[in-house]
Amino acid sequence: MVLRVLKRLLAGGERVDYSKVGRNDPCPCGSGAKFKNCCIEKVEKKMRAERDARLFGSRKG
Repeated sequence: MVLRVLKRLLAGGERVDYSKVGRNDPCPCGSGAKFKNCCIEKVEKKMRAERDARLFGSRKG
């Protein structure tokens, strides 16, 4: 269930402003775990990928 909710969140089905979620807050996925022990790594990875695409995606080598 947690993975299904996370996939929906990351796919844009339901937008969460992760900048307002603290590391020790409950995870927005609904698991009941702290954000830092649940989805933070996946969210940070996606945010880094989006940032890199914006910064480096239009560059041609």
